[in-house]
Amino acid sequence: MKIKLSPENLFEAIAKLSGKIPVPLLDIYYGGAYSKTLITALRLGIIEQLKDGAKPADEIADKTGYSINGIRTILVALAGFDYIKKDGDQYMLNAISKRWLLKNSPESVTDAILFVGEVFDVMNNMEEMIKTGNVPDFHSSGKPEKFWKTYMRSLATFAKLTSFEIAKKAIYRGKSPKRLLDVGGGHGIYSIAFCKRFQDLKADIIDLPMAAKEGGKIVEENGFSDRIDFIEGDMLKTEWNKGYDLILLFNVIHTIEFDESRELIKKAYESLKNGGTLLLLDSENNEGEGHISATTGFNELLFYIITGKCTYPEVDVINWMKSAGFRNVIKRRLLTVPMSLYLNAIK
Repeated sequence: MKIKLSPENLFEAIAKLSGKIPVPLLDIYYGGAYSKTLITALRLGIIEQLKDGAKPADEIADKTGYSINGIRTILVALAGFDYIKKDGDQYMLNAISKRWLLKNSPESVTDAILFVGEVFDVMNNMEEMIKTGNVPDFHSSGKPEKFWKTYMRSLATFAKLTSFEIAKKAIYRGKSPKRLLDVGGGHGIYSIAFCKRFQDLKADIIDLPMAAKEGGKIVEENGFSDRIDFIEGDMLKTEWNKGYDLILLFNVIHTIEFDESRELIKKAYESLKNGGTLLLLDSENNEGEGHISATTGFNELLFYIITGKCTYPEVDVINWMKSAGFRNVIKRRLLTVPMSLYLNAIK
């Protein structure tokens, strides 16, 4: 999926078709402004100021204590970027902001956007990371509790958009599964989705202590504390229980090395009962197919910046599964996250 400049009038359309517009320059100019403006507005609580109706800039400035000139400027930018509307001196939410940008909206993505802001902060040091190869540990246990709250709840936001379809399309050959292991699934949303599909299922989630702490709160908020337990620890070092019907390796192999990923899949094989199912979800990597997708390019950069690792080609992941002993490896396509690799395999 790619984001492209869209002309707003006939003259701009003609100018773009002429080939004289420096597209890379405008991509940077507008792309950076869009993202930074929205992140700043959410961090400062400006969107929330409009949740009860239209307001002028000076009223928002009075309530927040922020500069009137600063508030007016960011409101105009938000209106120009179609995140809010302007009528005279009044600013108000539109359908997009009401649906996606209010904290109390069922479809709110504010936590996810705030997390993207954290990633962008890390990216400020990208030049040094590229030059030296020294990448700080994004998942460091020394990070404050506020970071883990934002991180887990942002991952939960992303997962809520896809978890129903992921659980629905999982192939399980047998009676209703009883035991699931969710590896690195600290936010708990995927385990919740599978518990909703399989009424007799109980889940264990292995994740780092701070992730498990916040994930426990999310699971409790969703009413599944009686069916989901947390095991605190490093997924590579912690001993896994045996005899699981289902194991989820969702968005974890891009956080570890090539050999560690292969060993993690072997570990999953050993922890499944005969006939059990491994489900693996990760970002697509089509690097070996000639044309590199925007998703592949972005994720290769993103995961390097935050973990020093990368996504792995589909052919390698499938070979790891088969080498571990898995059979019937099937790729499933997802409408809610089409730029992903979703594999089902049976022990």
